[in-house]
Amino acid sequence: MDAALRAQLIEILERSTLFGVLPDAARVALLPHLEPCSLLGGETLFEQGQPADALYLLRSGSLGVFDPAAADGERLLGTVMPGETVGEMSVLTAHPRTHTVRALRDCSLLRLPGAAFEHLASGHPEAALATARHALTRLLKRDMAEPVGNPHSFAVLPFDATLDARAVAERLAPALRAYGRVLVIDAALGQGRPSEWFDAREQEHRFVLYVADAGDSAWRAACLRQCDQPLLLVAAGAEAAAWPDSSCHSARDALHRPRHLLLLGAPGAPAAGVAARWLERFEQPPRWHHLRDDADYTRLARVLAQRECGLVLSGGGARGFAHIGVVRALRALGRPIDHVGGTSIGAIVAAGVACEWDDHELPQRMHAAFVAGHPLRDLTVPLIALTRGARTTRLLRAAFGARSIEDLALPFFCVSSNLTSGRAEAHTRGDLWLWLRASAAIPGILPPLLRHGAVHVDGAVMNNLPTDAMRERCTGPITAVDISGDDALSADFDDIALPRLPRLTWHWARGRRWPSLFAILVRAAMVHSETASAQHRTLAAHLLSPPHADIGLLEWRDFQRAIDVGYRYTMEYFDQGG
Repeated sequence: MDAALRAQLIEILERSTLFGVLPDAARVALLPHLEPCSLLGGETLFEQGQPADALYLLRSGSLGVFDPAAADGERLLGTVMPGETVGEMSVLTAHPRTHTVRALRDCSLLRLPGAAFEHLASGHPEAALATARHALTRLLKRDMAEPVGNPHSFAVLPFDATLDARAVAERLAPALRAYGRVLVIDAALGQGRPSEWFDAREQEHRFVLYVADAGDSAWRAACLRQCDQPLLLVAAGAEAAAWPDSSCHSARDALHRPRHLLLLGAPGAPAAGVAARWLERFEQPPRWHHLRDDADYTRLARVLAQRECGLVLSGGGARGFAHIGVVRALRALGRPIDHVGGTSIGAIVAAGVACEWDDHELPQRMHAAFVAGHPLRDLTVPLIALTRGARTTRLLRAAFGARSIEDLALPFFCVSSNLTSGRAEAHTRGDLWLWLRASAAIPGILPPLLRHGAVHVDGAVMNNLPTDAMRERCTGPITAVDISGDDALSADFDDIALPRLPRLTWHWARGRRWPSLFAILVRAAMVHSETASAQHRTLAAHLLSPPHADIGLLEWRDFQRAIDVGYRYTMEYFDQGG
């Protein structure tokens, strides 16, 4: 072994999560046992159930850990990134492989035979302890839905020759540099290079952007094999067609690597229907991003660097106007909002944020719909609900028009409770007004939304603070605003039945109040999800709970007061280091 390779291997061992805890002499003693090997993207390292004869240290590339027997088909459980090991627990416990591991992209590895590792563990118990800690950390991250591994190589793949992928990469690179060194590699720089050259470039840089050429199939295939995540570049206004690379058609085809559809468009609101037309061309749709200006490139950089900032807004009736004040404060503080979602009134305010309504338009539209518009005034015979729901539907359509969720400038979801399946559902596609109507359908007050055989009601019934839905979609920090509160209904007298109407009227005139039917129904709709909300609060990096005890759930007239409370509270929260 020459001196240069020896020094390189020692450095790799020092940086690894498992071998970095060993003394220098132990790492040097391992060198003769390490066997270099490589895998092309898509190749299998080992299968579930095979004997465990070695562990592997990943030098470059990324590996996927799969459960081939998952109920919903093969499922990616996590990723292994450079400097991490895989297969060590099976070697340590002498059990067959518990999962299948496959190369997500071209990989360079070091193989350590099981006998050598067992000898190491017997002489250095800290190695066995590090192995156990490493395995437990992976399990905890998986259970908490935290990202495992940090992607650092991306392939910019143009749909056709009319698109300048190099220009897009050069525009994205400065935004990524906020998080580390960036290198752009096109065919002129990278074609024909050995795998060691790519390994060296990726070790020197935090991010590498591989720029593919629509007409060079060999280089394009190399970019796809080399990347952690493909960036699929299309012109938003072009006619949608099937994607040319079959390895990008579905999650399985892409080896479960996240795929990003980049829709290049003109400044202003994204064109209606464009995203949906492209997404329909995939067997399983990728995540999509509207790219119109520098702000969109900056947001995409945060997504790729796993620094994306999610905002979750809870339900809570008229108190939800506090969300408007929170949003205004976050903007004033320069805190980015990259992904937004919510339940009930929180979903409606979140939709306004996703539409990019500014600090003037957002409260103006909310006031027109929910204060001046009196959404609950179309009372009806209460066979299904107290109101017909037609007025609420009309106001939502007036506020949001014919937008689909795919057309929103920011990624967005809203939650409804599907009483047919018994599950909360996060809606990310389809007519915006329609799913907002479902998300806000308080049982007994608004009639449910009946759609494709399912009955949808207010999302607060099952998930009033959907940080779990956000975590599935957003790898960065989450800010959650919970205005549901400890809002137990109370009574200041005992009673078991209502008096007859004349007597009830007499009591009412003298100030004796029973909880209103509206208040009972609103409170009942939220009680069930409170236990889940308590768990969901732990997923938030910042949990905001603006004071709202003196604002009634249906006190729409407290619109401005709720906004002011939300703004002041948020400014104070972050001013105090929250």
